[in-house]
Amino acid sequence: MVELTEKRIVSLLWVLKNKGKKWSISELQRGAAKTPGKDDAIYKKNMRFPIMDLALTYGPTFTFVKELENSGFITKDTKAMEYGVARADALVKMISLARPFASLKTLNYHSPLEFSKTLKMVQESKFSYAFTVFAGSELYRQYVKTDQVNVYIKEGEEEKWNNYLLSKNCLKAQKSQANLFLIPTEQEVFFKDAAKVKGYSVAPIPILLSDLLSFGGLAEEQANFLMEEWLNNRL
Repeated sequence: MVELTEKRIVSLLWVLKNKGKKWSISELQRGAAKTPGKDDAIYKKNMRFPIMDLALTYGPTFTFVKELENSGFITKDTKAMEYGVARADALVKMISLARPFASLKTLNYHSPLEFSKTLKMVQESKFSYAFTVFAGSELYRQYVKTDQVNVYIKEGEEEKWNNYLLSKNCLKAQKSQANLFLIPTEQEVFFKDAAKVKGYSVAPIPILLSDLLSFGGLAEEQANFLMEEWLNNRL
């Protein structure tokens, strides 16, 4: 199994974003490098403090691409020296195994509002966010009646969210009593490449699908339907 690190996930999201195109290793490396993140401290001109870059450099990108090729996830056009995705669904499933939804840290609240109004409340915060699981998938297709809202937020903005939610009469809650789950993440790509669905920000489709798959049950059923729509470019 191909190992997925945080940096590799950024590269993989670029690959899946371009699943219908051919690309070179250099194009992948440059495309993924446009996403700021957390790992390598890179000093840039005229900056007092280092910025954080989550992208793989060329060497590790080459290694990752070869691992994907050897595992049959991507194929190589030897004449053009370009690559393309062969099994997009398998790549999404690999993400779901690498970062199962149940393993993600959440900040748990109880919203007094019903589902759609909680979505609106999150949107009106003006902070960066990206809905996932049912909060994201129900915007594509209504399938499950639920009051649970799962949403990615930027790590470091937890206190801002706490103050905002308390001002909206939301209360901190035990997970079993919560219906609003904030998921702090340092993955800037989740927000940068978020889809706009009915005016709301939704996690990039490979992340949404992987979260639904690992969530299981009705979420997995929804994932299978949306996967087919995505593979056929109908989302």
